[in-house]
Amino acid sequence: MRTLAAVVVALSVCVSAAPAAAPAKRVKLAPLARTLVKAGAPGALVYVRTPTAARAGSAGFADVGAHVTMRAGDRWRIASVSKAFVATLVLQLEAEGKLDIDDPVERWLPGVVPDGSGITLRELLNHTSGLFNYTDDNDWVTAAVGNPMRAWAPRELVTIALAHPALFPPGTNWSYSNTNYILLGLVVEAATGDNLGAELQRRIFTPLALASTSFPQTIVLAPDFVHGYFGEERTDIAPLLSPTWAWAAGGIVSNARDVTTFYRALLTGRLLPAAQLKEMKAPVPVAGTYGLGIFTTFTACGRVYGHDGDFFGWRTEVLATANGKREAVVMVNIDTTFVPWARLESTVKTALCRG
Repeated sequence: MRTLAAVVVALSVCVSAAPAAAPAKRVKLAPLARTLVKAGAPGALVYVRTPTAARAGSAGFADVGAHVTMRAGDRWRIASVSKAFVATLVLQLEAEGKLDIDDPVERWLPGVVPDGSGITLRELLNHTSGLFNYTDDNDWVTAAVGNPMRAWAPRELVTIALAHPALFPPGTNWSYSNTNYILLGLVVEAATGDNLGAELQRRIFTPLALASTSFPQTIVLAPDFVHGYFGEERTDIAPLLSPTWAWAAGGIVSNARDVTTFYRALLTGRLLPAAQLKEMKAPVPVAGTYGLGIFTTFTACGRVYGHDGDFFGWRTEVLATANGKREAVVMVNIDTTFVPWARLESTVKTALCRG
């Protein structure tokens, strides 16, 4: 048997003798966007931001009917990417001593959630609460499809979820649930005495100069707004769908520049103290790779953080390196009918590491 010292020496010789790996060739972003359009997306955007520059590649249409081409600065519904913004608000309030994420839900929303004394804000943030996801309720889906312009109140959405039994005891498993973030939005309002949109504006949008980011509660169709398309017929749902169904779980409108600005500020400690940022990044074992409003994954360029978003006709993937120096966004304005999630995930990883 070889000694440990001999093994170490042998390994060091092998490593030093091995040829250096060739640096990954930079990919062009416009061809990446065009492949997503060829797959069936009406339009696509691939955006990469580094410490020295921002690059974008776009293809197809932001508005098919009006033949408006997709542009890097266009705004769209970022859907569940909004969860990172809301989680940041909650953690800012913790840092200020206004709440603790290990507080029970009952403390902030008394009587709203049955057994709310046994569910913590942390378990809402990392989707280990066991609460049913209201968007999985068949009657809600029927109502939303039948009358897409209907406005939904947050507490209505919570009531729909709570009509279903818990999926598991709090903290014992993981299941993604938009209900968790609707409740967190209500907690933010209870803790601040202000509405969620105003707190997002005051604490995040304005300090970071996110001029293209908003939290609209009406159907907004500004000239720079990307239209979303749904199904085999590619129905334009932009003028039809009220954003209130998503509220704190996914109601933010933004663009690629602003989303990457937010992630850079978050991961470089501009938005949260070190203790809260550490909490945000660290998943508990039952949550797998999901932390507090963001997930962790591994790529060719190392550990990264991000989130995805799906608002029927708008889908987004966002990734950022752990040091906040590189961010990438991939967006298509189509549901999963033509472009699967795996395609978006591979594209955003390529863009981040090689774009």
